[in-house]
Amino acid sequence: MPEIELNGKKIQYEVSVRNVRYVRIYVSPEGKLHVVSPTKNVEKFLKEKEKWILSKLESVERAKEIRGFPYLGKFYSSRCGVILLDNKILDLSDKRKLEKGLKKELRTLIMPIIEERAASLGVKPKRVFIRKQRTRWGSCSPKGNLSFNLAMLALPLELIEYLVTHEVAHLVEMNHSKRFWRLVEKFHPDWRKKRKELKEWWVIVHSNPIWKEILGGEK
Repeated sequence: MPEIELNGKKIQYEVSVRNVRYVRIYVSPEGKLHVVSPTKNVEKFLKEKEKWILSKLESVERAKEIRGFPYLGKFYSSRCGVILLDNKILDLSDKRKLEKGLKKELRTLIMPIIEERAASLGVKPKRVFIRKQRTRWGSCSPKGNLSFNLAMLALPLELIEYLVTHEVAHLVEMNHSKRFWRLVEKFHPDWRKKRKELKEWWVIVHSNPIWKEILGGEK
C-alpha cells in the first residue's frame, strides 16, 4: 500500500483508479484514507489537501478515545455483556433480540415526529423502514418510502428530529435545492450546524465496538 508523509506523519492510502473527472478522497470511520482518481499519481493532490486529511484523521482518533456506548446522545458503560441505561437494560448476548428491540424503539421514537412534520408539509410517506445502512443516516425513495438508520438511536434527540425532518422534506422536494433547504430551515434554522455534528457522530458510531457489532452486515 502506498504511503505519504503529511506534516511529519506517515500515512498509508489506497487508490482506486476509475473513469472520473476529479480526484476524491475519503477517510473511513476506521481511519483509512481512500482516494478515487483517474490516475495513480495522487501525491500532489494529497499534499494540497494535507490540512483536511489530518483534520479528518484527528477526528477519527478522538472518536476512538471516547468510552462507552452512545445512546440518545449520552454514553453508557457496559459490564458483563449488559448496558445499564437510564430506564432500561440492554442485553448484548442475544444480538437478534437486541436488534429487534432497538428497531422497535427507534420506530416508536420517530413516528410521532414523522407524522407531525408530514402534516405540516402536507405530505404522507407510504412506508417507513428501519434498517442497518452502510453509508447514510436516512433516505427517501421516489415511491415515497422513508428509510432510517438503526444507528440513529446513538444520536441526541435534536439530531434525530433533524434527520426525520430532512427525509420528510424530500417527500416535497426530491433534491437538495434552495427550496428544499428552506423547508428544512422552517424547523431547523441551524441545519448547517446539525449537518456538521452528524458527520462527527457518524465517526463516533462507526468507531464504537458495540455499535459496529450491532450493525454487522450493514445493508
